[in-house]
Amino acid sequence: MNNVAVDKVRNIAVVGHAACGKTTLVEVMLNKAGMTTRIGSVEARNTVSDSSPEEQERQMSVRSANLFLKYKDHNVFIADTPGYIDFFGEVVASLSVCDAAIVVVDALSGVDVTTQKAWAILTERQTPRMLVVTKLDKDNADFGRAVETIVNSFGKECVPVMVPVGVAAGISGVAALLPNVPGGADPGLFAASRTKLVEAVAETDEALLDKYFADQALSTDELAGALKKAVAQCRVFPIAACAATKQVGVEEVLQCVIDILPSPVGRGAVVPAEGEALKPEPALPAAAHVFKTVTDPFVGQITYLRVYQGTLSSGTDNPNITQNHKERFGDLLIIQGREQIKVDKATPGDIVAVAKLKNTKVNDTLGAAKVAFKPIVFPKPVMMVAVVSAKQGDEEKLSEGLHRITDEDPTFVVKRHPETHELLVSGMGDVHIDMALKRLKEKFKVEVITSTPKVAYHETIRGTADVRYRHKKQTGGAGQFAEVAIRLKPNERDKGYEFVDEVVGGVISNQFIPSVDKGIKSRMVEGVIAGCPVVDIIVELWDGKEHPVDSKDIAFQTAGKMAFSEAVEKAKPILLEPIMNVEVQCPQQFMGDINGILNGKRGRITGMDSIGEFQIVKAEVPHAEMFKFCGELRSITGGRGSYSMEFSHYAEAPANIVQAVTEAYKKSRKQAEE
Repeated sequence: MNNVAVDKVRNIAVVGHAACGKTTLVEVMLNKAGMTTRIGSVEARNTVSDSSPEEQERQMSVRSANLFLKYKDHNVFIADTPGYIDFFGEVVASLSVCDAAIVVVDALSGVDVTTQKAWAILTERQTPRMLVVTKLDKDNADFGRAVETIVNSFGKECVPVMVPVGVAAGISGVAALLPNVPGGADPGLFAASRTKLVEAVAETDEALLDKYFADQALSTDELAGALKKAVAQCRVFPIAACAATKQVGVEEVLQCVIDILPSPVGRGAVVPAEGEALKPEPALPAAAHVFKTVTDPFVGQITYLRVYQGTLSSGTDNPNITQNHKERFGDLLIIQGREQIKVDKATPGDIVAVAKLKNTKVNDTLGAAKVAFKPIVFPKPVMMVAVVSAKQGDEEKLSEGLHRITDEDPTFVVKRHPETHELLVSGMGDVHIDMALKRLKEKFKVEVITSTPKVAYHETIRGTADVRYRHKKQTGGAGQFAEVAIRLKPNERDKGYEFVDEVVGGVISNQFIPSVDKGIKSRMVEGVIAGCPVVDIIVELWDGKEHPVDSKDIAFQTAGKMAFSEAVEKAKPILLEPIMNVEVQCPQQFMGDINGILNGKRGRITGMDSIGEFQIVKAEVPHAEMFKFCGELRSITGGRGSYSMEFSHYAEAPANIVQAVTEAYKKSRKQAEE
């Protein structure tokens, strides 16, 4: 790669739903630019993007492939992102550092859930973008219908800049709407599309709009200049047409990338979270944002970074501003699938990788400019499983392996639950978790046994109870004696535990009152009726007795603990279950099925909304009912639905749940005693 002026750099992310043709489009783009000598295919498992064994096995992208091509004296950095919703974290990372995006839409299936989510992020970040309608060579492919779907989903600012020549298997090329030369395109489609383009562009420029209303001709140069400016301002989103498998329209898409999408210069200064605005100038102090790390089996950690200001060079020391230390750079690399291309330096807009950085993580700042980038906000996991090592003694290897996987995948979360004490791994879906655990086995030689996590139920009470309990123990030596009288009351939800000292007359010495409190707290952690933590209770200690010789700390702890257990049993104990806020996004035709399954899970629908042609269902659902929802949603919607989930509150569990949980607890205790 030869460095070029920054205004000749393009940095784009290619996004869209699974199997819409992103990887095929990028594969042909690489070939048309002379970067490859043959065109691979997903089916043949030989594309540049999908180079890992797991991607080739499943015939889908699971990571963003950061690629490079040179086209007409321009350096173009491309991130081919996954379309499967389980790997949306990769999309988020790529969109955080790109200057523009190509949104790919399948001519047959239209806009899907991943595309909607990516578009929302692009809109939030005000990232310029174009759309590409792919698979126009397939039977029943209709460019006009695809454009209508796009407009319904994303707005009238989406307008074609080209139309296909021929239809379905007969497609032979594309006709650009600027200049006004229909070629062999359908005259009606060409004329209608050009009118929409001219109107959309003219509306963004007062001078052009005046000429348009005055019925004056608008030149191609005027329209092209205004279009480029409007795209940079996110006021127009051009739509291109292609059939990548037939190599139709791909060079025209590349030309749009060069002619229409902005360079780092066109995007202008970037305002970081902290520090001065960054200008895309190579001579200024360097600033680069780390957005991804990957563990390579041969070279270790590979760190991906985007340069925003200044110049980074291979073989130099560079400050890590975030961690406050220096990192020694080896070779700067462009990772082109399985190939590593060494480069001497990287300037604004470039995406490069560095191997074996010791203490650099995602969201760190590298370079001399003292800035902090806005951290990438990754989506929260929606599914979890409990794991234990299949082989005794592998616990340390398991911990290390899981830690390494979380370093390279921020959407894969590992934690030990403080109440159930299970080791839980969470991800964006079952496929995501399956592949992470497969990497754990292959890279770190650790196998795990998975299970459905325990639900973190809580115990509390609905009634009140008064209990007097005497603890007396004589074993031949020093004895134990303590007597306590306590009153239990329910506390307000989420108010927790309150201990009230109402002892009068010194019947219990001040030194033993904390002992009673300590004993009660220990029993609250253990649980009384189901082995779950007890919450939201007021305990009033109002009377008791002590012995001048046998009373001691442990005796009053025991008395408090036993009195509390007896009181809970008498105070109408109940179970509280965690309730989750669930938001499901799916096409309209699946709404009835989604509502039905949520109702069947004891869910309560709290609201509905829509985004384009997609519907959103909001509900409160018990956590116990959500462990299998990922697979159920995929089955119902054919993979076209997605959901997010986060904790909302605790609510009283129904009687059948209480019975099942308490019986399981009694059974497990009996087995432990035997």
